[in-house]
Amino acid sequence: MKQKILSVIAAAIATTFVTSCNKKTISETSKSQKEMKAIQFRIARPTNNLTEVIKFYHEGLGLDILGQFKDHAGYDGVMLGIPDKTHHLEFTQHIKKEPLPKPTKENLIVLYYDKPEEYKKANERIQKMGIAPVEPENPYWKGKSETYEDPDQWRVILFNGVYNPE
Repeated sequence: MKQKILSVIAAAIATTFVTSCNKKTISETSKSQKEMKAIQFRIARPTNNLTEVIKFYHEGLGLDILGQFKDHAGYDGVMLGIPDKTHHLEFTQHIKKEPLPKPTKENLIVLYYDKPEEYKKANERIQKMGIAPVEPENPYWKGKSETYEDPDQWRVILFNGVYNPE
């Protein structure tokens, strides 16, 4: 009987410890979110195919051209993004066109569509350019999205739905 009581007490202490640790983690997460004051982010990468990349992301995927520059210290570039301009991509090309690292099949940009008809239109638009879907590396994406490769073989996933972290 004494052993059973000790087991119950130990379980209660462990539960209290885990609960208090979880509360601390949640509290720390909330604190870091309150400290995060950035209002935009940009992902930038080099390319040696700037014209084709612009065509793929602007005409094929429908991203807005937010800005461009030419011959800035030997670089040309473009910023493309979604209409609210809070998240965008920058592609730069150096005049020397040095060799660039190859992407893996898991280097991904995922575009989420909240309306099935918009998802369908996006796939039709890019396929009309002669760009066919490729097999995703990760089977998670199968049946709910299409995967494409840009001119540099970086992968873009068009996802039929939205991401809701819970």
